[in-house]
Amino acid sequence: MVDQHENASLDTHDPSTVLNTSTMSLFIPSTIPIRPFEDDEGTIEAVTVFPDKRRMVTDSNDYMLRLWDLETGIVLKKMEGHRSVVQRLAISRDGQIIASGDGEGEIIGWHGETSESLTQPIKVHSNQISSLDFSPNGTVLATGGSDWTVKFGCTETWEVQEPIVCGGSVHCVRYSPFGELLAIATDKHIEIYNPATRECVASFEGD
Repeated sequence: MVDQHENASLDTHDPSTVLNTSTMSLFIPSTIPIRPFEDDEGTIEAVTVFPDKRRMVTDSNDYMLRLWDLETGIVLKKMEGHRSVVQRLAISRDGQIIASGDGEGEIIGWHGETSESLTQPIKVHSNQISSLDFSPNGTVLATGGSDWTVKFGCTETWEVQEPIVCGGSVHCVRYSPFGELLAIATDKHIEIYNPATRECVASFEGD
């Protein structure tokens, strides 16, 4: 009679078993922090890391952004300009522009190197901004709002272009890796657009 416990044990001589075990170990998260990042003001709402992985930006309910050094864990700069709670962040893929969006529908563009503001607060949505994403070349910032729209801003002039009107409150906007598609997730469905023509090319309904 075969012992069930023995039958269930790992065969360490089977290469596929060893491979699967080592692969599984990659998915076990570490519970030990590498480094704490502490600042005694505000509650962090969002975090984004620069492409070079040397700095990160956090936003807060005290209306400010904080630029952090990832190696030392210190705040390099506090960035002020918003007039309400900052809720969403994005960094262009070349690290040259930071965008932040707040609960009143305003965005601010920031210089990725100096952290100085490139714009005054720009009213983009009628209420809170729920998502931000830069086009791969950094020339367009897509913003999603709970006002059922996705807006597009040129990062040279910061003028807002014609929006996409969605069928629900927008929760997330994301460009594809090469920028030929834009995915929009609302509380009712997911739609895929050609951002150049604003044409919807696919739609997925939820249950």
